[in-house]
Amino acid sequence: MKTSIRIRAEFLKYFADRGHRVVASHSLIPPADPTLLFVNAGMVQFKDAFTGLRDPGYRRATTTQKCLRVSGKHNDLEQVGRTPRHHTFFEMLGNFSFGDYFKESAIPFGWELLTRVYGIDPAELWVTIHPEDEQARAIWLDKVGVDPGRVVTDPSNFWAMGDTGPCGPCSEIHIDRGPTYRGTSMQDPGDRFMELWNLVFMQYDRDSSGRLTPLPAPSIDTGMGLERVCAVLQGVRSNYETDLFMPLIERAAEVAGARYGRDEDTDVALRVIADHARATAFLVSDGIYPENEGRGYVLRRLMRRALRFGHKLGLRGPFFTSICLEVGGVMGAAWPELEGARSVIERVAGQEEDRFLRTLSSGMDLLDRAIAATRAAGGKTLDGDTVFTLYDTNGFPADLTEVIAEEHGLGIDHDGPVARMERQRERGRASWKAAGTQGADLVAACLERGHGSEFLGYETTVAEATVLLVAPDGEAAAGGEADVVTDRTPFYGESGGQVGDTGRVEWQGGRGDVLDARRPHPDVIAHRVRVTEGVLKAGDRVRLVVDAARRDLTRKNHSATHLLHRALREVLGQHVRQRGSLVAPERLRFDYSHTGPMTEEEIVAVEDRVTAWVLEDAPITTDVLPFDEAVARGALHFFGDKYGDVVRMVAMGGSRELCGGTHVSRTGEIGLVKVVSEAGVSAGVRRLEALTGPGVLAYLRERDRVVSSLSRLLRTDPATLPERVERMIADERALRKDLADARVQAAASGAGWKAGGGSGGGSGGGAPGNVREAGGIKVSVVSADEIDPKAMRELADVMRDKVGSGLVLLTRSDGARLAVVLAATKDVAERRPANLLLQAALGPLGGRGGGNPLLAQGGIPDAAGAPKVLDALLATLQS
Repeated sequence: MKTSIRIRAEFLKYFADRGHRVVASHSLIPPADPTLLFVNAGMVQFKDAFTGLRDPGYRRATTTQKCLRVSGKHNDLEQVGRTPRHHTFFEMLGNFSFGDYFKESAIPFGWELLTRVYGIDPAELWVTIHPEDEQARAIWLDKVGVDPGRVVTDPSNFWAMGDTGPCGPCSEIHIDRGPTYRGTSMQDPGDRFMELWNLVFMQYDRDSSGRLTPLPAPSIDTGMGLERVCAVLQGVRSNYETDLFMPLIERAAEVAGARYGRDEDTDVALRVIADHARATAFLVSDGIYPENEGRGYVLRRLMRRALRFGHKLGLRGPFFTSICLEVGGVMGAAWPELEGARSVIERVAGQEEDRFLRTLSSGMDLLDRAIAATRAAGGKTLDGDTVFTLYDTNGFPADLTEVIAEEHGLGIDHDGPVARMERQRERGRASWKAAGTQGADLVAACLERGHGSEFLGYETTVAEATVLLVAPDGEAAAGGEADVVTDRTPFYGESGGQVGDTGRVEWQGGRGDVLDARRPHPDVIAHRVRVTEGVLKAGDRVRLVVDAARRDLTRKNHSATHLLHRALREVLGQHVRQRGSLVAPERLRFDYSHTGPMTEEEIVAVEDRVTAWVLEDAPITTDVLPFDEAVARGALHFFGDKYGDVVRMVAMGGSRELCGGTHVSRTGEIGLVKVVSEAGVSAGVRRLEALTGPGVLAYLRERDRVVSSLSRLLRTDPATLPERVERMIADERALRKDLADARVQAAASGAGWKAGGGSGGGSGGGAPGNVREAGGIKVSVVSADEIDPKAMRELADVMRDKVGSGLVLLTRSDGARLAVVLAATKDVAERRPANLLLQAALGPLGGRGGGNPLLAQGGIPDAAGAPKVLDALLATLQS
């Protein structure tokens, strides 16, 4: 039997031997493509090469690409585990040609690999082509020698990158798995006739009218799922029975005390757990952590679906993390990053598993009751309020609730809260996509005219230039603002987290302030200019002057972020990845992936490392070199950024990163670096804020001023200030306790109690006149306005002991509300529990309460409502 390791290796070797560059898989995070949440095909990382926007430096490539599909036309999440071939995570084997070979080579390559290298019997293979692709038909029949009866035309064999752009026919290779599978022919395939490999021939460019124009350099994009070909070559009926899945399924079965292959429901659960464990391990190793939106939300959904299927198997404790760790053992030889991220996978998966397991049982109880009630009432749909409560309180994604409801023959309300949740997520996705198209009108205007901006800011802060475009009106007069594009500029346009430069612009007869600079396109830098004198228009010669002092502060902070990034990876682990940043003149902010708060010791360790590198005063070097060479030299490149063929690598203090920002020339110019805050941004993402140079000096001076002021006020030395404050806090707590005890004793002795009245019910004290009676139960009424909540409960206990038999009602004004405590003696609690009495009394008054039969507490939204509460309680006792 061929192992998956061998099958993968033979594929890559076959194409490497035929002149293909073996290209590493891209991260599951797409390369700056706002249309995708995840890489879902092998060609994604080559999209710019196919469209001509980037020359990768080679004409032939082969990969095994990590892919994830969780929705849309390519996958139905609910089918995962229920069919032999549906998965979330999978590997796509592929070979690619960028204007090199075409059908005449791609088709024989595919056939030869399957039949000669993998040893598949040609008599088991079928081929589909587009009806109009006579060239492909001729190659299959004449060059490869396929039986004409096994070449089937299919109008759907046409692939497009989008509504417009590169597209073309495709040819698929299918395998007949034999009569033991359901299916009769290629027209009725069932599970018997299975697609193995899709060969896409990109030979046209489609315009907005739908017209197809032949491409000058046609290209090839092929894709074959590793899991499918493994099932064929290993002689098993399902992808789940291959060596890619079975060790995970067996591990899950062992944990659950189950046997795979005996019960279909159990098998489905085990397959789902195995599939989702693979997806979880790879997502976390790529720096994606559970969150409530975006990619992190997809991960959270998958993990919680797996946990729910574990719950169906009777698992009530943590189990899923161990299956995720097993993925490294199964696939670590091909994907070493899994073992490198093992500790991170354990922490992230473990935290999410613990979090959801705490609410899973209560959520299932709520859902079971709601399902039972719906079915008892003859309903067919679970109400939206229940769906929303499960999502908001118990962390159940709506699709998980839907799966469970469907198991009981019910649907869920998609028009209520579920729709609102989806609209909220759509707004988030829309804003995320909009970030990629900001300034599109300006960019379009520039590109239509062939305008671009040469950036000079690495060498100078002053330059002469020609105005190319003044938007939106073509010119700007004194008092007006406009976006101005010049042919060259020293102004850094906001990008990569670094803010845009500010400064001034001067021309004959006029001047203006540059309020900001943006880079809405790699070739366009737009200056936001407020004209203070004269008129600025296209064609003017201008002098651009950057605010050098502000730029210098920004450079210090940008260089500091690189050192902080390296220090964080050394102190916290190599799983740390940049998730965003803000580099401004006054401060820096650095978002990074990590599973929990940094300790004080870790922060100090990071600061110490950065300080050491600053004191080395090492030179900061910049190299412009091919992307692949920069990566080979150890340059960090994370979070889905899109890079050109040639990149800028900045090196300092052992740090190497691909970066287009501005930096100081030596680390010593950064000055002292001080971390001033560290906090969580979302699940798995932390935020560190820091100051450098003059900012640190200002920060320390302010801290020193505060410490000096406190020392004078408390009449102590700065060194003993913490001890002095601790003593003061302890003294205050003791005084507060003494005061509370005194108030309780005074109240219990009758001091300060208000006299009771008639049925109108003024609040009162413990004297005989302050006791009311209803339903044969005495009620002692106490005003506790001067008593804190804890002491209020203590007073209730004291009064309950005093009354012998009955109830004690205490009220306290608390801002706009009235706090209420009701205590019952044991004999009364057995007949009229305090918690039920208080709920009945406060409910009609807009309040609520709870507790136990002996002691309950609650409140109403009326600070002067004590008489109403007493009347309501007496009425309840009479009922």
